[in-house]
Amino acid sequence: MATKKPQITAYLTDEVNKALDQEAAKERRSRSQMVALLLEEALRARGYELTSDDEEVSK
Repeated sequence: MATKKPQITAYLTDEVNKALDQEAAKERRSRSQMVALLLEEALRARGYELTSDDEEVSK
């Protein structure tokens, strides 16, 4: 995965931060990778079609 500059700033509750850290550790991902994956999954669940360039997030 190529390193990119941050494109989103999010303010999360302590509970969400804790859950995010736990899931990232389980899947051996960084926080940034986990957030990107969750956003991608949420968009797909809502019916958005992502281009193949965008799919690099989940690799």
